[in-house]
Amino acid sequence: MPLIAFIFVFQACSSDDNAPVEENNDAVVGTWSLAELNINPPQDINSNGSTTSNILTELPCAAGTLVINSDGSWNSTVVNLDITPITGGLFDIRCTNTSSTASGVWQFQNSQLSLFFNTTLFLYNLSGDRLTNTTNEDLPGFMSEVYEKQ
Repeated sequence: MPLIAFIFVFQACSSDDNAPVEENNDAVVGTWSLAELNINPPQDINSNGSTTSNILTELPCAAGTLVINSDGSWNSTVVNLDITPITGGLFDIRCTNTSSTASGVWQFQNSQLSLFFNTTLFLYNLSGDRLTNTTNEDLPGFMSEVYEKQ
C-alpha cells in the first residue's frame, strides 16, 4: 500500500530539486495491455522472411494484462512463452497453452511505477499512456516490455 506522509514546513529558503514529485495515482490506475515485448537479436518468429524486435508483431498469441488497482494492489496475467535456442543466435519462440499470474502492491513517484512481487521489484516508467520496463537482456531474456493503458 502506498505510504502517505504529511510534512509541515514553517520556513523554506530554497527548493530541493531532488525531492520526490507528488503525482496523481489516477495516471496509472486502470487496465493495461501488453503492446510490445522487445527482444535482441531480432528474430523471424513466423518464418515470413522479416525479422522483428517486437515478439507481438509476429506471434499474435503472446499477450498480457496488467491491472493497477486504486487500493495499492496490482495483478497481471501473461501468456507463457517457450524460448529455445537453435543455432547462430536464432531462437524458436512459441506460446504455450498456459499463463502466469502475479500480484502485489505498488507505488508511483517521479513518473516511475514500482511493482512489488514477493522480494522482487519491477520498475516501469510512465510516458503518456505507456508503461515501459527496460531490462536490456538479450534472448532468451527480453530487452523491454511496454504496456498501453486501455
